[in-house]
Amino acid sequence: MKTFKEKYTDYALITGASSGIGKEFAEQLAQKGLNLVLVARRKDKLNELAIQLRKEYRVTVKTVALDLLQEDAIETLVAETDKLEIGLLIPNAGMEVHGDFLQNNYREESKVVQLNTLVPMQLAHVFGQKMTARKRGGIIFVSSTFGHQSVPYFANYSATKAYILSIGQALNYELKKSSVDVTVLSPGLTKTEMSGGMTDMDFGKMPIVEMQVAPVVKTAIEALGKKQAIIPGAINNVMDVMGKFATPRWINTNMFGFLVNRAMNRNIPRN
Repeated sequence: MKTFKEKYTDYALITGASSGIGKEFAEQLAQKGLNLVLVARRKDKLNELAIQLRKEYRVTVKTVALDLLQEDAIETLVAETDKLEIGLLIPNAGMEVHGDFLQNNYREESKVVQLNTLVPMQLAHVFGQKMTARKRGGIIFVSSTFGHQSVPYFANYSATKAYILSIGQALNYELKKSSVDVTVLSPGLTKTEMSGGMTDMDFGKMPIVEMQVAPVVKTAIEALGKKQAIIPGAINNVMDVMGKFATPRWINTNMFGFLVNRAMNRNIPRN
């Protein structure tokens, strides 16, 4: 049986790699001996992480400081990695805008759609073609438990994550014949900069438990090549099963609407 490194050699490309789930993917994959291409906007954070990983795990790390929302982002990334064999793709970069949909800035909501859906699709298409030509590789999409439901006040965000869940599971089937593994990670609330930045949300008013990034990422890596989709955490899985089988979707939507509305501190102004 091939080792993880033999199966997904030579480089793993991770977007949104400067913090949170993306950074943890870089750590755990470096431990497995994979070389890395780390992509994010913050050059200083990327370089700091690259120095640490090179020193600690003796892997090659290439950093690409890039805003994936810019018009030529995909072409730039392809050019930067042209001479590298990307054996594992993790299109992790994402953003969220929450609150009353009609009061949010529609340009920001449009960025959510672009970064959360269009960019991962484009990356999967470009690098997936290279993987299928080599008859090996892997893709880990990053969705959310909110992508398994319709969530008021996260209406657009949850819709984008539903897209990622759908395309990831479909590609799991399509690419299997080319020996390319695809799985979808759907984390619940996870301790990251994104969740930490939601200062107007009191998640303690919702029946969810914040997880650390390490077990979330470990769950995804272990599921690659074995499962179409994975949800880390026992409570998150119970909630998912209840949502799918115990109650109609409209009831779940109303329940989430009540819970999120209660959790939002409306005395604090939101962007």
